[in-house]
Amino acid sequence: SVSIAAVPEPATWALFILGFGAIGTALRRKASRRVALRFA
Repeated sequence: SVSIAAVPEPATWALFILGFGAIGTALRRKASRRVALRFA
């Protein structure tokens, strides 16, 4: 009996990484806007 682990396709990994990157970028922009508004 051969057990096969479920490994996502490369396209799935790419979407996963791009999604987290987009979320991180959005959060960074939101944080930097807040700081800019405080000093303005």
